Amino acid sequence: MLRALTRLKDPAVAKRVRILHVYPGFLKDALERDKTEPVLRRSLKYRLADLGNHLLEQRLFPKHAKSRLIRTLKRTEDVVQIMLEVLSGLPNVTDYYVTWCGLPSISATAVPFLSTVFQSKLRKLSLELSLENVRNLLTPSFEVQNLEELQLTIHSENIESTWERNCIMTKYLAPAISRLNATLHTLTIQSWEPADLSPMFRSITHLPALEHLVVAIPVEPMHLGDPQGLSEFLTAHRTGLRTLRLRATQYGGAGMTPDLASFDNWIRDAIHNVSLPKLRTLDISSNLFPVVTSVACLAHFSSTITSLSLTGSYRTYEDVEKAVNLVSGTIRDEPLVKLRVGLVSLSPQLIDMISIKLPRLDRLELVVRYVLPHAGDCPVFHPDAPSEGQLTSQIDDFLSKMQERNYAHWQLRHMSVLADSLPFRPQYEAIMEQTFLQCIPSMRTFR
Repeated sequence: MLRALTRLKDPAVAKRVRILHVYPGFLKDALERDKTEPVLRRSLKYRLADLGNHLLEQRLFPKHAKSRLIRTLKRTEDVVQIMLEVLSGLPNVTDYYVTWCGLPSISATAVPFLSTVFQSKLRKLSLELSLENVRNLLTPSFEVQNLEELQLTIHSENIESTWERNCIMTKYLAPAISRLNATLHTLTIQSWEPADLSPMFRSITHLPALEHLVVAIPVEPMHLGDPQGLSEFLTAHRTGLRTLRLRATQYGGAGMTPDLASFDNWIRDAIHNVSLPKLRTLDISSNLFPVVTSVACLAHFSSTITSLSLTGSYRTYEDVEKAVNLVSGTIRDEPLVKLRVGLVSLSPQLIDMISIKLPRLDRLELVVRYVLPHAGDCPVFHPDAPSEGQLTSQIDDFLSKMQERNYAHWQLRHMSVLADSLPFRPQYEAIMEQTFLQCIPSMRTFR
């Protein structure tokens, strides 16, 4: 940390910093020091000089360097003030990531940790905060004039009082988000553990610039509390939202036991009666997100989307066909032009089906687990060494069958096949590229 601080004091280095990550873990040690020991007050200029001398002393007298630094930075205020001085000298930061959880509760003196780098060029802010610290970090003075993206991760395990949680969310958290209404177009909200965030959702005022929303939902009950809270938030922003990304998460919780039936019911309740006429991108990416639940979401929003991503859980041929059927109907505002799906078994029948049902698809991305010569086949592995992956004969048969096909009707221009488990991967990737370029005349890029 000391080397980084000293280096960042160099103006030539400071002006090149664009992305900044801050986790003030040093405060834990600083707060545990004996506060009764008298420490002489010294100017910031001398304390910064001490840092430089400390680094030089590390090389010349390593045995005494650490003890000398502790004497110099005995008080928490000294450490914080040096950090603030360094951060305020970074004029071109565009992305700022702050993690303030797993640390002792802080006082209002920590607010400058956020505001000192709020320069006119800041566009993205990521905050991972313990709920008890929100009151002092997100005060009424919190405001970023040109912020475009906010990522918010909330830890609420240390507050047991429901009244106190609701008070923090409605009086501090929601107003802080609402003050970004002029420029905020991307918002990510997730809770580290199951927690009722509905008071916050209900208290956020309309964000007219908001176009992209990411919501991560814990798979354990209570998920994010009353699903009507999210439902009302979605409805309030129905005329602006163009992208909705849903995630299923399991970071922390009392039992760490997912309840997929409860999760499914929660999602269905949250999107029930919600209409998003401007929605163009639906992205559901998580191996914890049940396939049946993702299909329910797709069925609800299918009529307007032009880009679909369903990844994480393994999907059978029938699962993919069901999803494609939902976005291939004639009663649509615009055709689907981008599809990303996985994990899947790549087969000639899968490509046939997608090409027929989505003739105007422009970009196709497949995350592949197996390569099969027919959709009804099962993968066959080496009997003596299953860890080596599939038998290459199945892949050879797939390529042979694909070379017999021609998709002249298909408008597909870009294709990606991600198959990390493919044996002899470089060799087969090159052959697969040539095969698809040959059988899809409109193809321009393959990777």
